[in-house]
This record gives sequence, C-alpha cells and structure tokens, in this order.
Amino acid sequence: MEENNEDLVFLGEIVNTQGRKGEVKVVPYIPQSIFVRKNRTNVVESIRDVYLVSRDGEKREARILDMREHKGFIILKFAGYDSIAQANQLKKYKVACKRIRLASGVYYVQDLMGMEVFAMDESGLKKLGRIVDIFGTGANDVYVIKKDNREILFPALRKLVRKVDINKKIMVVHLPEGL
Repeated sequence: MEENNEDLVFLGEIVNTQGRKGEVKVVPYIPQSIFVRKNRTNVVESIRDVYLVSRDGEKREARILDMREHKGFIILKFAGYDSIAQANQLKKYKVACKRIRLASGVYYVQDLMGMEVFAMDESGLKKLGRIVDIFGTGANDVYVIKKDNREILFPALRKLVRKVDINKKIMVVHLPEGL
C-alpha cells in the first residue's frame, strides 16, 4: 500500500481519544457528509485501508474497523488499537488515503487551499484574493479569502461558487449583496 504523500488525500487530523476502547476523535478536512451519510452509502465509508501520517512525515498503515459521526467529529476505530493508551499515541496524526473521486461540486480542502478567487460582476472578473483557510459552520463551509491585509469570509454555497478549476487553481464566485 506504499504511496507518496503527493498521492494521498488527508481526510482529517486525530485530535483526541474517544472512550476507553481505542477509538480516536478526528477533525475532518472534508465535509462530514462525505464521511458519513444517513443512508450509509458513501465512498469514504468504504475506505478501510488508510495511512496515519505524523507531523514529521512518518507513515503507518492502518485499517479502519468502525467509523461514525459524533458532535461534529468523526470517530474512528483502528485495528490493533484497543486501549486509550494506544489511541493516545495517535494524537496529532493525520488520516490519509489514496485520492478517491468525489461527487461533482465537492472538493478536497488541500486542492482549494491557495486557490485564486475572482468575483464575477457586470464589468468582468475582479480578483478577491487567495483562499488561506476553510472552516465548517455545520450548515456549510466558509472560505477565508485574503488579499493584502483584508480577509473575506465567503460562504461555500453552490449557488455562489460559479466555477472551480483545480488544475489552474482558480475559483470564480458570485458576490452576494453586502459582501
């Protein structure tokens, strides 16, 4: 299962343990709805073999035995991690997998970071800045777009994001009134 880090997609970061049976709490890097859907039919749910990547780049292979959503986090249970002490060793590791195809209009955070954002108006395209951060609100993600010392918090809604070109690292959006 050996992969280069460039071939991997980071799904989230382990921030804590959950319970006493070796489960870990993960902050997702992609929308939670991609991880766990109510109808339980999901691409990410079918992923079982992943990598745990430390801050210094060390990779460990791991197998997911169970996955669920809990209070905004994803709870994972890995094979061979059966105690809180074992799970505690995984704090700060990132969970990664081979790049998988996502639904239309859904993107990996790592592909959107650094993307140049342009607003479309009557006079053409106007550069808003570069995406420097993305965070979830529960209802939708928010792109933090920075230009010079100015930041715009832009809601990542399908009706506002007109075009995303991953290869050219360009996004075209429609600015709602007041933004």
